[in-house]
Amino acid sequence: MMKKIVFVALVALAFLDLTATAFAKEAKSSGSSSQGVEMDASLVVASAPASGFDTGLGVNFGLGVRLPQIDKNLQARVDLSYISWSATEFDVNVDYTRVPIFVGARYFIPTQNDKLKVFVEGGLELSFDSVDVVFPPFGRSSESEVHLGIVPGAGIEVKIAPNLGIVAGARWHLITDDYLTLQGGIVYHL
Repeated sequence: MMKKIVFVALVALAFLDLTATAFAKEAKSSGSSSQGVEMDASLVVASAPASGFDTGLGVNFGLGVRLPQIDKNLQARVDLSYISWSATEFDVNVDYTRVPIFVGARYFIPTQNDKLKVFVEGGLELSFDSVDVVFPPFGRSSESEVHLGIVPGAGIEVKIAPNLGIVAGARWHLITDDYLTLQGGIVYHL
């Protein structure tokens, strides 16, 4: 399980690094502010998607690009997460993993404090789900599916350095086996 989390984290970081570098170069060449691109990484706690499952844990990696041509407070976002749940009943072990890709927008609500940002967000989620069931005397069974859903959310960011902040948020994943996530982590503004 830990190998899967590390692999997904490394792939996400590589993807986000390449994408953010391209966006940053584009923003600088067009004369945009350096605060237009951000990368974030968070730990995720997820409610159980079905009865019998424990609270899920995971990681989230995000990339945001401000859209000043539309609204200076609007940001386009792409997030990649990895969340895992488990359940055991009658000696049957069930592992449920989701790898959701969120594509949407975040709107920063104007505040009087430049160190605090409050936001609401929403978008579509494409979730790659896998269920592994282990029946001790009979072996293992696995099933994978892809689901599409919508995700509203809200959160805050607190600036702790010129290009660094702490971010916390909540998202409600309206999808097959819907669930709520709480996440907290760091954000870096390129």
